[in-house]
Amino acid sequence: MSTRDGAQQAVQAVDDTAFSFVCVGVSGGPFETDCSSYVMKLADKKWSEGITLLEAGSWLGALKNLLCEPNHAFFDAEFPEATAEVKVELINSWVNQTFISHGHLDHIFGLVLASAVQRIQKPVYGLQDTLETITEIFNGRLWPKLASFNARDPFAFYHLRPHGSAILSKEVAKFSSLSCDRNQHQDNSPPSQNVSTITSTAFLFTHRQKDQDVLFMGDVEPDTVSHRSLNQHVWQAVASRVAQNKLRAVFIECSFASTQPNHLLFGHLTPRHLFAELRTLAECVCQETGERSVKNKLRGVRCVVIHVKGMMPPEVAKPCRVPCSDEEGSQKLQPVVFPVDTRSAILQDLQAFEAEEQLGVEFIMAKQGLRIGML
Repeated sequence: MSTRDGAQQAVQAVDDTAFSFVCVGVSGGPFETDCSSYVMKLADKKWSEGITLLEAGSWLGALKNLLCEPNHAFFDAEFPEATAEVKVELINSWVNQTFISHGHLDHIFGLVLASAVQRIQKPVYGLQDTLETITEIFNGRLWPKLASFNARDPFAFYHLRPHGSAILSKEVAKFSSLSCDRNQHQDNSPPSQNVSTITSTAFLFTHRQKDQDVLFMGDVEPDTVSHRSLNQHVWQAVASRVAQNKLRAVFIECSFASTQPNHLLFGHLTPRHLFAELRTLAECVCQETGERSVKNKLRGVRCVVIHVKGMMPPEVAKPCRVPCSDEEGSQKLQPVVFPVDTRSAILQDLQAFEAEEQLGVEFIMAKQGLRIGML
């Protein structure tokens, strides 16, 4: 990686890179200007030849802010001399498909607002459950009915297409959807009417010519919290590609710092849970190779940490009290001190786990405006 003129960019030579990503938005809240949104293109193609949008919690507004930066992440895109608004329109026109992991607002809100400037029909891929959630917003009341499963609908600017097969560039790249139900509920208790249940998924993108993969995951509930092996199914599905050094990157969330108790995760990860999931992946690789030690089994894999739930600046970072259960099941209040910089705290914990167990994984903390090239 290299930094370009101080901009938040990580760039590699095109001839060595399969995919290029730009982080348009990386958080799961609370700021509406920085929610989950990523654009991806084949590294050896121009932006104008077609790009893919992954998640769209923030989109055109956040994109405009990035383009106003002196050294923005789209420095190699071919733009006319124009305002940031015109450049936004151009990039939006270059998007030829969108992938949504699940229907939470921090993953779809920008997609909804952008429908107002769509000129042609574009496919939106996701699980059936996810796409049905999207139709509940495009219902004529919350937003006009501009999304439909029916491609012949004259107002279907978004053609909702349940996951199957999609071509990123003709005979060059493909994707697979690794489906996992992820129920968001309290630890050691069944889902209740006060806690929602959603379905999320992971997308595996493969560059056919370079034979390299990138795994992009939506919200992730730890298997140790859900008491099911849903994430393990994903790890088993990609373990052979890791063993062959073909899976080069995993985009995975880590919403909260280590201080977050299990019963307040709501279907998300902390550093301890994230590293446990990666250890499970390493164990699956061991099963593929017939080896016992997980040491360096993930060497060559980059873990891009996404979906961090914001940060608390020093002047407002104060202890708070949250409900928790003791061993006897009675409720009490537990003081929690939020870290000043959640992203730094998460990265520090992950690197400490890696130093101890040496899986070989490299951690990259996603930041808005970051340009990432994936080998």
